[in-house]
Amino acid sequence: MFLVFSKEKIYTYLVSILTVVLLFYVASNINLVPGKTIETSANSEKLLPIYKVKTEENKVALTMNCAWNADDIDKILEVLEQNNVKITFFMVGDWIEKFPEYVEKINNAGHEIRKP
Repeated sequence: MFLVFSKEKIYTYLVSILTVVLLFYVASNINLVPGKTIETSANSEKLLPIYKVKTEENKVALTMNCAWNADDIDKILEVLEQNNVKITFFMVGDWIEKFPEYVEKINNAGHEIRKP
């Protein structure tokens, strides 16, 4: 079996290989300062959630996301009240607009309300 290469094919392969080598060289020589972060528009003003806090107290934070429907809110509030538990409800804007009566019920029950 013989391989036949034309000048055009050889040039195409050379340009492709040189491009890949150049990209690897540039990527490996980007001068990033250790310990610094790069600020982007995606994370410039967004607050990150707290997942863990060092404490000697035995505490658990319960949260609930309200984004789709409100079918179970009455039952959830009933169970929370029966167990004397307060939680944080995270509500998206559309949910708040669709179910203002449940927002009021949750607030009146003494739960914390947050809008992400």
